[in-house]
Amino acid sequence: MTLLTLTPPVAETPAQRTASKAADDLFTAHGVIPVRFEDVAAHAGMSVDELASAYPSKQALVVAVLRRWHGAWRRALDHIATTSADPRDEILGIFSYLEECFADEGWRGCAFINGHAELGRQDPEIAALAAEHFRDVESHLTLLCTRADMPAHIAETLSLLVEGARVESAVQGSAKPARSARLGAAMLMSVFEERTAF
Repeated sequence: MTLLTLTPPVAETPAQRTASKAADDLFTAHGVIPVRFEDVAAHAGMSVDELASAYPSKQALVVAVLRRWHGAWRRALDHIATTSADPRDEILGIFSYLEECFADEGWRGCAFINGHAELGRQDPEIAALAAEHFRDVESHLTLLCTRADMPAHIAETLSLLVEGARVESAVQGSAKPARSARLGAAMLMSVFEERTAF
């Protein structure tokens, strides 16, 4: 069996992009389980056969949606890197990006957290993709901590701030958790900097 990853082997075709965008809209609004394959086809303006040709199963659509989200995350990190003066600014920039996401009227929580909660116990492949994304979040933060001359284990706390903000924003329907998490990250880095200054 081929191991699924968040890195697609090839780029989506136009039909696949249409299908995954439609699935993303519906899964975000309603969750995965209530949405039927036929619902995605109708929302995409495709026949069921056309949808099945693009993505043969509902699970394949879920994977495609998770890849869309992960791709957006990685593109955001690349953008933050090009607009930040140093690694600590990059770390804080992640929370600013989350604030933008949370402020969007269509935000209903992180697809990986929602997907794992809804499907993770019954679909180990979806659970594995969620775990891959969480590892990627922490790995990137570890890299930034190393570049900022902070111990790598600080990334574990920063990762918890990221994921906690994602969860709380979905519950509250507010962008405030991103600002609170950003303040927590700034305080953590400030305390560490003060201790190493002596």
